[in-house]
Amino acid sequence: MGILKSIRYWRRWKADLSTSSAADIPVRLPVRRAVVVESAGRPKWLIFDCPCDRGHRVMLNLDRGNRPLWRIADRYPLTLYPSVDERSSVGHCHYVVRDGYVRWIERTDHR
Repeated sequence: MGILKSIRYWRRWKADLSTSSAADIPVRLPVRRAVVVESAGRPKWLIFDCPCDRGHRVMLNLDRGNRPLWRIADRYPLTLYPSVDERSSVGHCHYVVRDGYVRWIERTDHR
């Protein structure tokens, strides 16, 4: 693997961390890293700091018994379905994560 390709690879998002309790997740996560919270070996949540860098945390449900539901197609590098459409006190963030890269989706509603 060439140096530039290697650098690009390491800059991609990864879900290579896991825990059994969301309480064990530190206040700040490493850059471009996500944590899978598991219970009895089954993924329940995907937690990461939003890529917008405004300091809010994103918690996505992975439990098929609850809705809305996201699916991790690949953890390393991260591919996630469907898109993340996060509305929080800091604003509106809408993006997709494919092959470890974040692609922002432009807002068409201007509410």
